[in-house]
Amino acid sequence: MELRQFINSINSELYRASKASRRGFIKIGFITLILLAGKSLTEARISLPFSLRGGYIALSSYTSPMYEHKQRKRNNHINPVLYRLDQLQNSLSLMGSRIQSETYKHWTGIASHVEKEWSKLAKFLKLFPTRQKASIHRLDDVLTSFKSVLRNGKEVDISQLLKACRAHLTLVKSGGAALRLVAKDMENNLQKAEALHSQLRKSNKGQNLSSMLSIERELGLHNGNILKDDSAAMGLLWIRRSLTFQMDLYSSLLPSSTKSPSDAAMEAYNEHLLPYHGWMLQKIFPMSLSQMPEKDVFIAKFGGMERQYLNEVYEKEIVGKLSDLVRIWEPLISAWKEEFERMDMEDVRRA
Repeated sequence: MELRQFINSINSELYRASKASRRGFIKIGFITLILLAGKSLTEARISLPFSLRGGYIALSSYTSPMYEHKQRKRNNHINPVLYRLDQLQNSLSLMGSRIQSETYKHWTGIASHVEKEWSKLAKFLKLFPTRQKASIHRLDDVLTSFKSVLRNGKEVDISQLLKACRAHLTLVKSGGAALRLVAKDMENNLQKAEALHSQLRKSNKGQNLSSMLSIERELGLHNGNILKDDSAAMGLLWIRRSLTFQMDLYSSLLPSSTKSPSDAAMEAYNEHLLPYHGWMLQKIFPMSLSQMPEKDVFIAKFGGMERQYLNEVYEKEIVGKLSDLVRIWEPLISAWKEEFERMDMEDVRRA
């Protein structure tokens, strides 16, 4: 736009000069002819400050017959110098269009190439997952919560226990289809215990396992060791059995174990859950556990990542935390069971 304005200003000056002084007009025309001498302007090659097709763009010399006819008619009345300047203006306009077109094609190609390279880079960056740490931190939360449950080696803090079990439930759900039924059963029983704890918390009662079980017995909810189905005691009994099953299952993920998760799950089920399951549950649970994945897949799930992203560093970290969890559970589950047996509330009926 600035170049076109510049040329238009030259034309105006030339018109004014021709009216003012024929001598000045001749001088200007002479200088212009010298500048345009050498080659025909329509065949000139103009160097650009950047590289497009080798750094030069040739101006097209083609003009339509109708345009040439009009130009010849106009040339009879227009000074040759002005005609040359008009041609220069048209040629520069054409060159500008060519430059704009070529530049657009050039940058479109660059943009397409950059997009392809970013796609490759995005796929490469998937080798370094950024989200798996969040799930490992959830495992840390479970460990921290369960560490505070057992006090003085024998007293089970109910408030902390329910908090730890709720955090652990999220981890169990991440175990996939094989643990879906385990997670569902655990959640149902957790709700039973949380309902009573919510009521007792207002009066600052039932702060530990012993006092909560005593309150329910005093309320007449149970008939000896025949527990009411929707009671907190029944919920806590089944949560303990579930954690005992999981403790043996997670032990199979440790480096010292030669068992597959599938074999370990069935052995743990037969020992800790089967004796208390009725006919229906005996059919449903083994079917669910049959979907147990391979060891590395199972470990990756607890780490919140896909199997292909699991490496030695992540596997060692996840397995190490599961090993810590198993060690924390052992004394807790032992004290938990002793309290139920001491109060004669170990209900061994089949569900």
